[in-house]
Order: sequence, then structure tokens, then C-alpha cells
Amino acid sequence: MADNPNVLNIAPVQADGSTPGATPETKGFKASLYGSDEPLPKEFVELIRKLEADLEIPIWMIIHNGDGQWGNIDNRIYQAFHGAKGQIEEKKPVGLLLHSWGGFAEEAYKLVRLFQRRTEKLTVIVPCHAKSAATIMAVGGNSILMGRDAELGPLDVQIYDAEHEEFDSALNAVQSLERLNAYALTALDQVMVMLTQRTGKKTDALLPIAAEYATNMFKPLVEKIDSVILTKKWRDLKVAEDYAVRLMKKAGYAYGTAKRIASSLVEDYSTHGFVIDQAEGTNYEHVSRDETFGLGLKIVEAKPSTELIFDALISHLEKVVAIGRIEEIQ
Repeated sequence: MADNPNVLNIAPVQADGSTPGATPETKGFKASLYGSDEPLPKEFVELIRKLEADLEIPIWMIIHNGDGQWGNIDNRIYQAFHGAKGQIEEKKPVGLLLHSWGGFAEEAYKLVRLFQRRTEKLTVIVPCHAKSAATIMAVGGNSILMGRDAELGPLDVQIYDAEHEEFDSALNAVQSLERLNAYALTALDQVMVMLTQRTGKKTDALLPIAAEYATNMFKPLVEKIDSVILTKKWRDLKVAEDYAVRLMKKAGYAYGTAKRIASSLVEDYSTHGFVIDQAEGTNYEHVSRDETFGLGLKIVEAKPSTELIFDALISHLEKVVAIGRIEEIQ
């Protein structure tokens, strides 16, 4: 009987964690760089193997959930990959599977560059989510293979606020000044219209009055802004944007396109957790003369067989920590 194309067939796994045909001494499988002390779940291992066969590329993984010492994209993870860089086959296609809430922009950049220097075709694989610094990594792929319900996220850097004991977006402070400026100009226009209608005087006579009104209204708010802190937060945002531009340029994007996408990822989304799905990531259109929608990333729609694997993987991704490649436990 022919296989049903809508049903994912997973090869049986033996009690020791191996698949039929594996050597008898196999004790199961683990992640090569870091993972749980226990062997990886048998079905998870088989799904990764099946995904490698489906895509015809070796797959490296960064699968974590934000908890523990290996919970973020940071120097620990970068150093682990750097130590294993000799295992990345030169000049051959490779896949990097991401399931991450993010981490540090610098390490995200260095991780992707490590792969870009060794492969001519990097496919970033996102079955569920790759947010924040993981989005920086995703845009560095020659292609991004996203699940139907997968999501990327904005690149607004999160900074710890010691006073309020919570993380806050650097974009909040930067956009606050921009909004104050916009409100001040609106107030100036409104006052000018009102004074012109009521007094009938010329613009040059009324403008100083209107400007003084707008200045007095917004001066107390502007004085509360620490220019040093504001500059630092702006610079932090610029770092994420610059890294994304450089990764996309190496991945084959035109400079202008890379700049536009990176700028949009930093500035155009209202919250750090904003969902950027496959459709929005792929499409790019001019809504009006000065407004656009979507990003225009190199996103590849998963074929049905790949989507079935993604659907089966999702139940494991929040439970498994797996950094590196799948390897046997000897």
C-alpha cells in the first residue's frame, strides 16, 4: 500500500534509542554541543533525521527556551559552535534550526558569520519561533524556511531597567522623543490656525507666540529625558540594525534592501513580542507614497512533507534543549 502523503511516517525506534540498522552498542542520541543529561527523546531524534533527509542537508540546532545557562544566544553558545567549526563541511549547503526567544546581538551575528564563512548556502529553519536576536540570525540565511504558523520578531533591543526591575525596549525611549516632537509640531500648527482665524494677523507676527506656547507645553517633558541614556539606547538599537544589514548583505540581499528591512525590524513594530508571520515576512508592498507593509525577506514556504515534520516537532521544542548536531551516545 502506498504511503499517505498527509501522514508522517516515523521509522520505529529500538528500546535503546536507535533506529533499525544502528550498531548494537548505541545507547541513544544526544546534542553534540549541549543538551540534557538524559538521551534525547526517540521521536525527536527521528524527526530531525527525517528533516535532514527531507531537505537533503545536515542540520545544526539551537533549541532552547530561555531558561538556565544555555537559555539565550550568548557567548557560551558561540564558543561551543566556534570549538566545533571544523565539523561544518566547507562549501556545502547546511541548515541551522532555530527555536529561541533571543539573546545578545553580537553573539547572534558572530554565530551566523561563522556559518556564512564556511557554506555557500545557509538555510535557517524556523518551525515555531525565532525572536529578537534569533531573528538577527534568521535574516542571515540565504533562505529562511518557516513553518506555516512560525514567527519572527522585531529587533528592538531589550535593556534591563534596575529601577523598575524589568527589561524594557530601548525603542521606547527613542520613540518617546520622536512622538514628543510630532506632538509639538501638531500643537504649533493648531495654535497657528486658531490665532490666524481669531486675530487675522500675519504669520510672522503670530509664529513667535505659537512657538512659545508649544515650547512651554512640552519643555517639562523634554527636560525629564536624559540625553546620555537616550543616546546609549539609540546606539544599542543601531547595533542590532547594523549587524542585520551586514548579515543580509552576505546572504545576497542588495544593500538598499538589507538597510530597509533592518530599519523596519528595529523601528516599525509596536512591541518586542510582535508576531511577524510567514506572509508578512515574505511580502513587501507600498501601501501609499510614504508607507509600506511587509519585509520582503527570502522566506521559502515549506513543502507538505516538511510541514508535517514541523507539526510533529512542535510538541518537543519547548521541552528539549539541544545545541549542536544529533550524535550517538557511545
